[in-house]
Amino acid sequence: MKRLAQRLSRNARTVVIAAALTASLSACASYPENQPIDTVNEKTGYRFNAIEARDNSDSLFVILAFSGGGTRAAALSHGVMEKLRDTKITWEGKSKSLLDEVDVISSVSGGSFTAAYYGLFRDRLFAENDGFLDKFLYKDIQAELLKQLINPLNLARLTSPTFGRIDLVAEYYNESIFEKKTFADLGAKGRPFLMINATNMSKGARFTFTQDQFDVLCSTLDPFQVGRSVAASSNFPIAFTPLQISNWADRCKWPTPKWIKTARKDQAFGKNPRRNNRARLVESYRDQEEHPYIHLLDGGIADNIGFRGPLAALQSNDTPLSLPRMINQGGPEGQPRIRKIVVILVNARNAPSVSYDKKPSPPGLITVLSTVATVPMDNYSFDTVELLQKTFRNWQDDRRHLYKNPRDAYTPCSPPPKNLPAQGLQPLDLYPIVVGFEQIEDGEEYLGHNRDWYLSLPTSFVLERDQVDTIREFAGALLENTDAFKALRKCLE
Repeated sequence: MKRLAQRLSRNARTVVIAAALTASLSACASYPENQPIDTVNEKTGYRFNAIEARDNSDSLFVILAFSGGGTRAAALSHGVMEKLRDTKITWEGKSKSLLDEVDVISSVSGGSFTAAYYGLFRDRLFAENDGFLDKFLYKDIQAELLKQLINPLNLARLTSPTFGRIDLVAEYYNESIFEKKTFADLGAKGRPFLMINATNMSKGARFTFTQDQFDVLCSTLDPFQVGRSVAASSNFPIAFTPLQISNWADRCKWPTPKWIKTARKDQAFGKNPRRNNRARLVESYRDQEEHPYIHLLDGGIADNIGFRGPLAALQSNDTPLSLPRMINQGGPEGQPRIRKIVVILVNARNAPSVSYDKKPSPPGLITVLSTVATVPMDNYSFDTVELLQKTFRNWQDDRRHLYKNPRDAYTPCSPPPKNLPAQGLQPLDLYPIVVGFEQIEDGEEYLGHNRDWYLSLPTSFVLERDQVDTIREFAGALLENTDAFKALRKCLE
């Protein structure tokens, strides 16, 4: 009886210790808060005009947009980056790669892994050993995340109301992929300027990890870990909890931009509906009492192609990064500041075959939720591509009068006008390019696979090694075969 009592006593102590440890872990677990600021300084922080261009010229302005789609999207973006690295050009008397001239990369979800890794580590993106291939593309990320989620210590931490599954995911990305680097580290690298996008859950609107966005929250982005932003950008609903951002809007005086003051006067949304909508979204963040926290989900919910931010920069003077404003600014020796604009949209949209249309029974809950979260945004992406093409076409239409032959305004690398006015519109050379599986023609094959094979690749964070390599090679081959890219290379030889 005495021994039994001792055993029971030891077991009781073990249970008490375990319970105390669980309670302690739960009490200590909380998401890492973004830090407040007292003053907004529009000349510092991670914003386009505050990071160094270095050897990157404004005159050849290159924008990349990386879509969502898990490892499939990351591999497709990676293949495009490899092709840009291997494309040698001569620009303004200097020999370099086209990758050296990339100014902006905007990304969502799976594409954000490629963008963020290149932004932080540059050539290590292409290294297999201790690089992006080894750390992400060839790795079973889903299995690694599952290990984190079923770890008993982490299960205890997840009982905290301010620590969710997405916080565990962010920790893994920070430590295993992005080496605890912050946006201060990212800014120190100079261009390209990254626009890592998530979705504000309550607004259904794009949330971009830039200092301009954090200014509105009276917060600094510099100490914020890049891996945490990528976790937010790739935070697929249901699988993970929303990622929280603290709103400190009552801590500082935010200088209201002129364009928002203009939008306030147009209460009927009659003059500029897009401006009004953007203004109301921005001003909603200033209501700290109503929105003390921002909850973020996958960036693909608001913009699955990752291009809405750069599109606003192309169409408006309102945004901090404004291409029309840069175009109108003079460059060195009387040259336009921007002479060529290249936009490459990397769209990893898939379209796997479905069986539920052949059955009278309704699809299951997971199928319905997955469809609702992806299909409408895929259709919205077509509208985004069309808006890009329309914007470029309008710019070319505006410049027809500069040329003796108006058709020259639409010709890549066209000859300069003979009687260019000292003031007013300057010529622009424009290259809109789309790289995606749907660009494969019917009956055409790339690397032994047709369009259906590529469109059936799953949206997950694990693919077979040969699938990853095929996607990478396909991306480079397709980019090289687009008419606009061929014209650009010929112009820059």
